[in-house]
Amino acid sequence: MVFVNILLPIFLIIGSGVVFERFKKPDFKSVSDLTLFFFTPCLIFAGLMKGGAAVVDFLPGAVAFMVALTLIFWGLALACGRLLKLDSQRQSAFSLTTIMMNTGNYGLPLVLFAYGPEGLSYAVMVMVLFTFPLGTLAIYIASRGRDRPAKALLAMFKVPLFHAIILAAIWRGFALPLPEIIFKAIDIVGQAAIPGLLILLGMQLGRTRFQGELPAISVSSFLRLVLSPIIAILLCRLLGIQGLPRNVLILQTSTPAAVIPLLYAVNYDARPDMVAGTIFVSTIASALTLTFLLWFLGV
Repeated sequence: MVFVNILLPIFLIIGSGVVFERFKKPDFKSVSDLTLFFFTPCLIFAGLMKGGAAVVDFLPGAVAFMVALTLIFWGLALACGRLLKLDSQRQSAFSLTTIMMNTGNYGLPLVLFAYGPEGLSYAVMVMVLFTFPLGTLAIYIASRGRDRPAKALLAMFKVPLFHAIILAAIWRGFALPLPEIIFKAIDIVGQAAIPGLLILLGMQLGRTRFQGELPAISVSSFLRLVLSPIIAILLCRLLGIQGLPRNVLILQTSTPAAVIPLLYAVNYDARPDMVAGTIFVSTIASALTLTFLLWFLGV
């Protein structure tokens, strides 16, 4: 019943995105821009504005969790890459899919279906935090060090998602008035981000052709789906994170490989076939691993 009630709706929406891509051949960039530059910033702004004191108190522990998990998986990716004897291109692809999880396209709907609007408030914060390594470290890894980290960080802050974060921080920090009708309009637009992100993921999977090296893809998927929740559980215990924030962190960071690094891999020629293959395999396999994890978390 866990799969039917929570994961099946997610895969049905992803599947509709695959069908849409295969039969209608839409302009992917237009759909992507609409979702990532319009719907998602509204979701972020509304989510941060609605988040109560508990969500704000959650921030320090979540930051520590994000930094620790990112560093641990960066180290694991480098160690496993050496064991698998990967060259620099394959190491970049392996690191991208191992370190970067899909906290947005997949993670937000997953938490919403599992824990409702209260859980979504925490999930928005988690997605925002993990966007930092996704927008900086991922570019550094894909470029194999050719791009300076400062350049990646500057480019990241040009994305509207961070404009929404800054605006929400200013509004909350200075307790500025926001007319109800304007907030309602922003909130309604933001709600379109949940199905939009899943359809976008489906469209990307519909474009994916399974290629690459099966051993590296299998190891990366195992680390992302099986080892990640174990490490997340231990980190939450170490940092004293409990209750709903704990469950959201564990669930959202146990999602499949993120989609955005595929764009970096294509741009920097970091074996995009391996990245696409891992995204495909880990997304399909997550139906099993996340069903078990949801049961373990008591959903």
